Amino acid sequence: MKDRAVASPDPISALPVGERSSRRPDIQGLRALAVTLVVLFHARLPVPGGFTGVDVFFAISGFVITAMLLRQRVQTGRIAMGTFYFRRFLRLTPALALVVGVVALGSFFLQGPYGDQQTTAATGIGALLLSANFVIGHAAGDYFAAGAVHNPLLNTWSLSVEEQFYLVFPGLLVLAWYLGRKARRPLRLPFLIVLLITAGSFALALVWTYGSTLIEGMTTYFGGAQTFAFYSPITRAWEFGMGALLALALAHIPELARRWREVAGFIGIALVLYSAFGISESMAFPGWLALFPVVGTCLIIWAGSQGETTVSRVFAWRPFTFIGDTSYSWYLWHWPLIVFAGVIWPSQPWVLVAAAALSLIPALLSYYFLEQPMRKLRPRTRVRSALVIIATSGLPIALCIGLLVGANQHWGATPVTASVATGDGAPVVAPSSSVSDGEAVTTDTTTNDLRNQHAAVARGCVNTDISPATCKFGTGSRTVLMLGDSQAYAIADSVIAADEKLGYATIVSSNTGCPFLGRESSGTHDRPCRAWQKSALKFALDTKPAVVVIANRSAGYVHPELKWRTAATKNGGMANSTAEAAKLWKQGIDDVVGPLRAAGIGVVIVGAVPEFPEFVDQHSIFAQAFGSKAYTIDQADAIANRKPALDAESAVAAKYPGTVIFDALPYVCDGTTCATAKDGVVFYQDETHLSLEGSMLLEPGMLEAIAKAASASITTP
Repeated sequence: MKDRAVASPDPISALPVGERSSRRPDIQGLRALAVTLVVLFHARLPVPGGFTGVDVFFAISGFVITAMLLRQRVQTGRIAMGTFYFRRFLRLTPALALVVGVVALGSFFLQGPYGDQQTTAATGIGALLLSANFVIGHAAGDYFAAGAVHNPLLNTWSLSVEEQFYLVFPGLLVLAWYLGRKARRPLRLPFLIVLLITAGSFALALVWTYGSTLIEGMTTYFGGAQTFAFYSPITRAWEFGMGALLALALAHIPELARRWREVAGFIGIALVLYSAFGISESMAFPGWLALFPVVGTCLIIWAGSQGETTVSRVFAWRPFTFIGDTSYSWYLWHWPLIVFAGVIWPSQPWVLVAAAALSLIPALLSYYFLEQPMRKLRPRTRVRSALVIIATSGLPIALCIGLLVGANQHWGATPVTASVATGDGAPVVAPSSSVSDGEAVTTDTTTNDLRNQHAAVARGCVNTDISPATCKFGTGSRTVLMLGDSQAYAIADSVIAADEKLGYATIVSSNTGCPFLGRESSGTHDRPCRAWQKSALKFALDTKPAVVVIANRSAGYVHPELKWRTAATKNGGMANSTAEAAKLWKQGIDDVVGPLRAAGIGVVIVGAVPEFPEFVDQHSIFAQAFGSKAYTIDQADAIANRKPALDAESAVAAKYPGTVIFDALPYVCDGTTCATAKDGVVFYQDETHLSLEGSMLLEPGMLEAIAKAASASITTP
């Protein structure tokens, strides 16, 4: 295979890079620590900052790749770019392709075609096309968000960032060496260029991690500034750059006395361990906190580069180097197995730990029977090299495309569209009921889209402007206006049914991720949020409905640790604490309830329904074969979760008489436990939204609440 080579007759050949073996057992041991931290974090063991193991990997990669390129330049006088890229492909892609292919097949059986399969397929394609970080950032948003954990290829984001580094950095380094030789600064100029890029990347990481609106159009596409900072190669480049700077400077750093090398090594390991146990997902990251794992890693590598230290000797111990050698495969396999194990055995913490440990088995098989043989492959021509690339990547990409197309077609199923009785000629479908055997749910939840069974969804009343012509249910002379985020469409069925009995028509407008408040929510939205909020309030004040029913996922907006959304701060960002989020929520509710009550309009605020974070998609082939499972949580936990939001809403209701708080919790909980299903009837379509049947549970209480609010609608506070 012919490669473009760059000649190098300059003084750089004097560097003593080739004196030590290219293999550093202590670095392999450091890889073992990094992957173990990540696996423990994903297994939900008490290692809150285990995700920083990825930052350790980034710094190691920057050092190792730069040292390798420098060594090649010293020993051969050139950098064979084609050889470098092809060997990187053989090192990384075959194992990744195998995992993506297996995950695509697993997704077909274990995930449903109403979002999860599409996300998995898109991520798999992105992973093999070096762009999983962008796919995940745009589709799932925050890495720590509850919904992100359903993606079995979530971990591939870091591989794409690393591959993007490999794609750009060698050419940049060769260019820097060329310019340095021209400027007669063969060593200094490359170092300065890498230093400037590293400093610039770190500065941008700080800017975006803490919510800057710099280039907002770009960052919003990837879930906002903080999410962009997490996934972007722009804001992660400095972590590789730190390792690269160490490799470039190593030959010029004076050798330290052993005691100082020991100190450097111990400080380094202390920083890495602090990252694992002192940093958590609730903190803004990467930002300046990423300095701890990155600087710690560089200190460990530096100390071990000048001679043996206690830390390097421990990391060179065979059990550590063994894990380090297989760290790439273990990193690839552990997360898909954890996700799929959680689908099969939900709400069982020990299962996640067992899956993480057992993932070493396919990792070892992949390492010995795929990775190692492929690394030794040396095609003789470019055509053969191209065939290897196509054959390796083509099959898993084809599987992902097939999964994506099939999921988008719901695998040929015809979703049932249903609504409650509307009195305006719309179909009438009563909530179904069937009896289960044991804990299994026998209601058909697998071949039909439960979301589409909601009347508001079926009519197209979600993520659109208020449309009385399309989204008016019933024929009453007066109306009830239903407003809110996605909770509004999920709860609207009970409101429509109650209004029908009270003689009211119902108009519904629901916007996902956009609560009906006097202020926008943080994060990205399917359509402009603040504009809808203003137009909805204006519509209410202009048309004066008897009652406005407000239904939002209020519990989600007051817990910033969920990394989802809060009512937006002044700069549009997320609140930093539950107390701040609850205060913002209260202000936002007050800003809409006040004008409504001043206009003599009755108001019902629907308290948050219980949420089930362990809920698993009920539409999969697995669920069809074994029955959908009923998930439960303690009622006390549900009450505690929503308390900050409900307290804020209750305070607003007390301020404006004629405002009624409707508590949905008693209708889906029995006094001790809340459940997603009972006696074979499914009450939840996902972890936060009621199904049609679940919504209809609320009808009796909703009727009473609307009647009470309507009686106050002629009275201004």
